[in-house]
Order: sequence, then C-alpha cells, then structure tokens
Amino acid sequence: MGIKVLDCTLRDGAYVVNSFFGDERIKNIIKNLCLSGVDIVECGWLRDFKHRDDSVFYSQPEDCKKYLSDGAKYALMFDLGRYDIDNLPQNSGVVDIIRIAFYKKSLREVEEAVKKVQKKGYEVFLQPSNVLEYEESDLMRLFEIANSCSVNAIYIVDSFGSMFPEDLERLIALFDRNVNPGIEIGFHSHNSIQLSFALSIDFINKMNRDIIVDSSLLGIGRGAGNTKTELLISYLNRHGKDYNTDSVWPVISEEIEPLAKESGWEYSAEKALKGLKGLHPNS
Repeated sequence: MGIKVLDCTLRDGAYVVNSFFGDERIKNIIKNLCLSGVDIVECGWLRDFKHRDDSVFYSQPEDCKKYLSDGAKYALMFDLGRYDIDNLPQNSGVVDIIRIAFYKKSLREVEEAVKKVQKKGYEVFLQPSNVLEYEESDLMRLFEIANSCSVNAIYIVDSFGSMFPEDLERLIALFDRNVNPGIEIGFHSHNSIQLSFALSIDFINKMNRDIIVDSSLLGIGRGAGNTKTELLISYLNRHGKDYNTDSVWPVISEEIEPLAKESGWEYSAEKALKGLKGLHPNS
C-alpha cells in the first residue's frame, strides 16, 4: 500500500484569507512543503478571472509558476460549474493534477468534465463534496464514472466536518469494494467535531490500497479547518515514512500562526453544532 500526503494549505486556506496570502508567503509555504517531502502541494483554485498578485486564485496553471519549487507534484482545484474548462490550456508541465469539486446535484455533469480535463493532459482527482449526503445509488453512479473514465483518484470528502468513525467505515467499504484497484482513494476531512486527525489515522489503518490523505499546515481551512500536516507527517514517520518535519515548524510559526491570530479556524461551539447537524460552515 502506498500513502501520499496532499497539502491543501493554500487552497483550503484561501477561505480564511479570501485567497490573499501574499506572494512571499505563498513562495515560502511551497518551498518548505517541498523540503518536507510532502507528495502533492495544492497551489489554490482555478477561477474565471485574471490572476492578481498575492492571490491563490488563478485563471490557468501557468499563473502559479512563479511560486513553485522543485520536489513535489502540484495540483489545482475548480468547482464544477464555476470554472470554464474550455479556458484550461493543455498541460505544460507546471501543474500535474486537476481536482474537480462538485456537489451531488451536479453528478450528471461530472463525466463530461473529467473527459475534457483528461484531453488536456492532466491527472484528474474527483472530489465529491459532502459525500455523506449521497445515497448508495448516487455513489454507485459516481464509482461508475470514476471507473469508466479511469480517473487517477477519487475522494471520500467530509466537507462539513460531520463524520464519525462508523460513517467513515461504511464509506471505506463501499469505495474499496467498488472503485477499480488502479484508482487511488483519497480522504479530505474537516475538524468541526475535532475528529479530523483521528479519522485520517483510521482511514490510513483501514485501507489496503494506494491512498492519499489531505492536510494543511496548522489545519488552516474553511470552518474549523483540516487535519494538520505537521501531525499527519509525524504520525506517518512513526510507521516507516521519512518526511522532513523540521521544515514545516518554522513556516508554521512565521507564516501560518500570524494568520491564526488574525482570523482563527479552530474549534467553536457554533462550528461543532453545524458539523453535528450536517450544515455548511457558512450557513
């Protein structure tokens, strides 16, 4: 079994700073994540408007080239229906992976979107937002799309931080049984009820195939944030991996903790209640 870590600091953290991290902070975060040995760095979002300095919203992958360092694969995400795929250029080698995020109501549009992105030469990761709301029949349709299109990865996504261990166990069984063995299964969680890191460990320990786990520095992200990269890679190092954890602590103190003081994403009763009720963090 192969395990990859995808750091989504700049993409999920964009919710916290309205995309404006600052050019030097973006460069420093990416440089140190590459030094850590994190497998995939997600640089931000694809949007239908011109890239602005200091922002992690890009109109095309080439926009983020000025921030990149050697040592990792790079990803960008777009929301299906909020980005014109016709504006996505052929893969020039700057970004390897495009992650397509979508809600259940857009499921019928996913297959066409996947094929368009694949034709442009990118790896495709499917991100079905709030997978807890999917009926089993919806999941079977999702698996059919993933298998027929031979996507590179498909995710279990706990968008609202509502998942308990028994929910994850049920979904793991469904995904593992129905997704082709050559497709990686990923896990992206939010920390509204303080289970994100524990669920990530549970996911790692229960899977017996190639997997990807999402995390962010200090857990920065929408709502109560995500699994923390520094904790995840420290845990994986106890189990045979060799991530350079020394590179992440300075960038956390220099670049991420100041953001936490300005606009925190830690636990609150309100965030927990939304998670327990399965509500969007912005509701």
